[in-house]
Amino acid sequence: MSTAQMKWNSTYQQYIDQYKDVAIEQMKKYHIPASITLAQGLFESGAGRSELARKGNNHFGIKCHGWKGRKVYHDDDASNECFRAYNNAYESYEDHSRFLVSGKRYQSLFSLKNTDYRGWAQGLKAAGYATNPSYATKLINIIELYKLYEYDH
Repeated sequence: MSTAQMKWNSTYQQYIDQYKDVAIEQMKKYHIPASITLAQGLFESGAGRSELARKGNNHFGIKCHGWKGRKVYHDDDASNECFRAYNNAYESYEDHSRFLVSGKRYQSLFSLKNTDYRGWAQGLKAAGYATNPSYATKLINIIELYKLYEYDH
């Protein structure tokens, strides 16, 4: 386990405490492991403190891609990219689930068990969810450090 470079921090724990029930609800509704949803939310939003999360309640870094709702612009892979904006974090969580369920490139993930967070993390990276080459490893490290896999049962 390579969680040595990652240290437990209270900001992450507060985020987990705040959103674990939403992640579990999303898991029951859409069959996406709660651990994966929480780890992505933590990583993508800096535990809810990123500019995207503060300006647009976007906890998952989802870009516009034909989005008809409110938008915020933010520098990511390119400058001033379009990102989805939400009225609250719950809407961001719900849209994240729908985004994965409806995305053709993520369909193979839904044959994995809810308890296979490693498979999900590697599958998200392989499907192109994020450009960071160590995305899967980062998600797995967060899940293991904070024992997020406990929410998958």
